[in-house]
Amino acid sequence: MRSFKIAAATAAALLLLSGCNVMRGEQSTGEYVDDAALTARVKAALLDDEEVKGTLFNVDVNQGKVMLSGTAEDATEAKRAEQIARQVPGVKGVESTIRVSQA
Repeated sequence: MRSFKIAAATAAALLLLSGCNVMRGEQSTGEYVDDAALTARVKAALLDDEEVKGTLFNVDVNQGKVMLSGTAEDATEAKRAEQIARQVPGVKGVESTIRVSQA
């Protein structure tokens, strides 16, 4: 239930905050809604996994392609985040600019 609430809140925020892409003609409304829903599902999957700290990662989706960014504690966590994103239904590809912290 927690995941659903987080996903719903994330999707609502995305719809409100990035409506300019649709207005500029970069995406159709349907593509935008699909990407917003996919963003919420990927973020929820990261938050649900106990091996990664989902709050450390940013998720952007454009035409089904996921871009992950943020900082992981180690290379294993970074790889796990990528793996989780790839497993979400509807994801067409994953690119990552996740950095590993030096601490």
